[in-house]
Amino acid sequence: MDSMMGIFYEESSRLVEELKRNFSEYIGKDIYGQELIQEIFRAVHTIKADATMMLFDGIAALSKKFERLLYCFRNGPKVIEDTERFDGVFCGYVDFVEQELDKISHGEALENVPEELSKNISEYVDNLKEQYELDESQITGKKTADKKEKAKRQIYYIPGVQAPVEKSDKEEKRVVKYENKDLNGVIVIKKSDLNKIQLNITKMGSVIKTLKKVSDRENYELALPEINSLVDINKELSNVAKGFTKGDFTAVAEKMEILVDEMSAALNKNVRLLVKGEDIMIDKYKRDKISTALIHIIRNSVDHGIEDLETRERLGKTPVGLIKLKFQNENENIRITVEDDGAGINGGKVIEAAQKAGVLKKKPEEYKKEEIMELLLVNGISTTDIPNDYSGRGVGMDVINHSIKEIGGKLNITSEEGFGTKIEIEV
Repeated sequence: MDSMMGIFYEESSRLVEELKRNFSEYIGKDIYGQELIQEIFRAVHTIKADATMMLFDGIAALSKKFERLLYCFRNGPKVIEDTERFDGVFCGYVDFVEQELDKISHGEALENVPEELSKNISEYVDNLKEQYELDESQITGKKTADKKEKAKRQIYYIPGVQAPVEKSDKEEKRVVKYENKDLNGVIVIKKSDLNKIQLNITKMGSVIKTLKKVSDRENYELALPEINSLVDINKELSNVAKGFTKGDFTAVAEKMEILVDEMSAALNKNVRLLVKGEDIMIDKYKRDKISTALIHIIRNSVDHGIEDLETRERLGKTPVGLIKLKFQNENENIRITVEDDGAGINGGKVIEAAQKAGVLKKKPEEYKKEEIMELLLVNGISTTDIPNDYSGRGVGMDVINHSIKEIGGKLNITSEEGFGTKIEIEV
């Protein structure tokens, strides 16, 4: 499977499973609140951005429509009262994305947006716009780019192609061609079964201790080889059990390297990623959350942080933009750092965006530098003047922050305009 396609398949499959799991907890309730709306929105926004980058137009277009509907609930009634109607849209969306992901795994042609579901969502949005008097900016996040800007930013990635190509509007299906490698190299094990394995490892350790205590001197030499064998088996099983729940960051680092290579080629930028400490072990669930956050961070860094060659030369910077990704143990925690030598963040623009969004709690001039950076974590705050299908709506940092908070971590942003940005994750 194409490298970038593999990343998309893996991340999107995980997000769909999270969507289904989270949504199942709310089935049967009379009203859906902001917590569920936000959870769905974050996942759909990520799938939309990634599908757009991969030119999977069906998934991207339907995700964009669903995102508009979710914007209505975020900015309008704040709750979903007609749960039956929303359930139908949600299930239709998830079913379609799952079907498309299955086709990707088998190298089959992808479909356009299902007309009936698309029409249903559009009518749903129109009803809410009228009912709650919502204007277009409230269901898109920001003003849309003009045609020239869209044309310039339309294509991020085409499998096997580095130059942008035009796509006919008449094209009904896109056939994805790649080497169809086995995707079934993952063993699925129930948590209850894993608990049984760990429980029996503990029992075995107890038996070993008992055997050592009860063996008298006469029989100890005879029992010793068997006890040692049990010790070896216990260690081996313990290592296997740890493998189910823990892993290092090697695969995550490889994904980020692929992401940087492909994006820098598509954006005609010279970007190099340096990775250090990827052999550090961590709980796999936490690693997956960190992986999602890193995809957003690295993508933002390549897209908005690292300047193009002409700009870097004019500023006296090296022609190759540098992104450092570092994993390190720090006391009992793990610190992940992403640092680039790009344009940095304009604090004035952050304050201006926060002021427009109505989230400032004091006068702009009273905000310290670190407080300004924290405003970027507020949903909807973005310093990008014109958003595109991948970024610029102020959702990415919210997704990052949410993913890290879910695993009990914290996020810190420091930046120097003109010199670069550093984002630190501690879990």
